[in-house]
Amino acid sequence: MDEVTPNPPVLTRRGIGFHTAVAVNLVLLVGVAGFLAFDAARETRQREREKVAALDEEAMTLHQAVARLAHHSAGELQEFVDGVCGRMTDDASPGHHIVVEARGRIYQARAHGRDSDDTVGAVRAAAQAPDRRGAIRGEVVVVGTHAEDGTRVFVAERLDTLRHEVRAQVALRAAAVLAFGAVLAMAVNLTIYRLVSRPLRRLARTIGAIRAGQLGARAGAFKSRELAGLAAAVNDMGRTLAEDDARRRSAVAHARRVQENLLPKPGRAVPGVTIAAVHHPADGVAGDFYDALPLPDGSVLVCVADVVGHGVPAAMMAAVLKVLVLDAADRDPDPGRVVRRVNARFTALGIPDGFASLLVVRWCPEQKMAWYASAGHEPGLLAVGSQPPVLLESTGTLLGVLEDGEWESLAVPAGPGATLLLLTDGVTEAMDADGVQFGRGRLAEVVGRADGGTPEGVVEAVDAAVREHLAGRPPADDYTLVAVRLG
Repeated sequence: MDEVTPNPPVLTRRGIGFHTAVAVNLVLLVGVAGFLAFDAARETRQREREKVAALDEEAMTLHQAVARLAHHSAGELQEFVDGVCGRMTDDASPGHHIVVEARGRIYQARAHGRDSDDTVGAVRAAAQAPDRRGAIRGEVVVVGTHAEDGTRVFVAERLDTLRHEVRAQVALRAAAVLAFGAVLAMAVNLTIYRLVSRPLRRLARTIGAIRAGQLGARAGAFKSRELAGLAAAVNDMGRTLAEDDARRRSAVAHARRVQENLLPKPGRAVPGVTIAAVHHPADGVAGDFYDALPLPDGSVLVCVADVVGHGVPAAMMAAVLKVLVLDAADRDPDPGRVVRRVNARFTALGIPDGFASLLVVRWCPEQKMAWYASAGHEPGLLAVGSQPPVLLESTGTLLGVLEDGEWESLAVPAGPGATLLLLTDGVTEAMDADGVQFGRGRLAEVVGRADGGTPEGVVEAVDAAVREHLAGRPPADDYTLVAVRLG
């Protein structure tokens, strides 16, 4: 009998090197973006301060000329202002505009058509602002000014060209910074790969090799203290697993020798019957066993058992079970009473999850009858001549469930020449790649075709059919086949 253990879900995640690289590159990107934004703002403020200083200097220079002309006619002063502003092109000095306050009058350049009372108000307001900024007709301007002896000169200029120049310079710097950042990112990513990703992949390959059974695999040396400690832990784990595996193999080998003594010796003759069998453990040793015992009255007792699980624990339980079967058969060979006695003793042991199935058949050649009792075991087959095989079905629960359980002995006709096939559920429940079981119907067909042959022929035919059904896959559970020719 096999135990099904669900497989844990497999989760696919990005590697630590990937996450580290993303985090570092993101920090670099944010840092570069912040630096470029700060540099653009700083450069803009610096250029504006320089422009204001230049306009203040221009206003001071104009003030000297305006102060002299203010004592002449107003027309001369207006012509001077128009002439100076007219010589300023929009390419060299965009939006250039001059306003003069002298002797209670306002003079402003008319060369570029920007003169208006609103312009004067905007220039005055900008000159009072801390950053010397203002807006004329929706365009941002800066204003330089100089006042002395009751005369004040304002010089305004738009900022759009200045800003374009700043953007061009910042773009050049950004290209240089981004190129440097790309080189730095490549260096950082290479460093992360060499110091984190590649060592972790080496450790992962070592762990994968150990998981695949290569318990001698060892991780090499690492430069970092943390990875060296992790490698040492992996190596210790590998050594521990190798030692445990050696102990397990020793225990399995010992259990195999014990189990070999549980099964009938090859070639051992049992008076009145001919026996052939195959026994395939799923894990080195099995929880199955079978036996055939000649009884003093000339009858023969044949049994087969299957302990839940497989491996060493199941093999040890099978050894205990066989001792109980032999003791019960010595007291009374009736199959029903044999099963009851075995169950009472087996249940009293209190083995955790200690359950087993058992089929006991007693054949009497004089009466040409067979009696059987089954404790939840896989049905056996009794083939008599050309008649359809008789199923020897369960007559009660598994061993170890109820201490006072009852099992009835059932009788079936079985003259000399009949073939009795006993098996464990590892045969009928053998699955192909699509999960289809071998099944009892297919078993009956194979036995029917092989009937009339020797017990060895019957066993070989069934075993070959099961192996063909498995198509090279290992059996998931122990399985045992026993063919007995009666008479």
